[in-house]
Amino acid sequence: KDQLEAAHVWVTSGFRGTLLYSSGTGKTEIAFECARRAATASKVATRDKEISYPDSSFNILYLVPRIVLIDQNFRRLLAYCIPEERIGVYFGERKEIREITISTYQSVINNLDLIRRANMVIFDEVHLISGTAKRFSRIFDVVIEDHNKSLLGLTATINEADHRYKTIMTVLPPLKKYPIKDAVKHRRLARP
Repeated sequence: KDQLEAAHVWVTSGFRGTLLYSSGTGKTEIAFECARRAATASKVATRDKEISYPDSSFNILYLVPRIVLIDQNFRRLLAYCIPEERIGVYFGERKEIREITISTYQSVINNLDLIRRANMVIFDEVHLISGTAKRFSRIFDVVIEDHNKSLLGLTATINEADHRYKTIMTVLPPLKKYPIKDAVKHRRLARP
């Protein structure tokens, strides 16, 4: 229920914002649901406007902090029956750009066009793009170019009052919180 509520809040906030959910509460599943809803809304909007594009796919860029998370999310998408040919990974020697592309923050810095081509960008551990991470903060310079791009930040740890997170608070304001104490109380933590 809390995951569906999070997705709903994100959609009703214009497909932009950050969800602050503690570790083990299903942030990845929330991200997948948000992506599904954004893609569905995009297809409906395109159909209603009777616009025809040569590439009518909804491109999703899923940014993670570490390479090990690329493989983990790739496998999870396959488990959700997403065809392998629709999922690309972009890091190191592997440069597969697909409808869903999973990359690291470090890799996308070297190819900011990945952000530009995406209809939606998911920022896993968004707090890593703080004001002190000057190189990573360039990502937001590109993100704000397109006001129609769906943006989802995910984190368990961010201090909203810390000035280093001013850009995140502006571009991806916090929408819904699910702290660890609530997750424990509701018995919602994922089991290992």
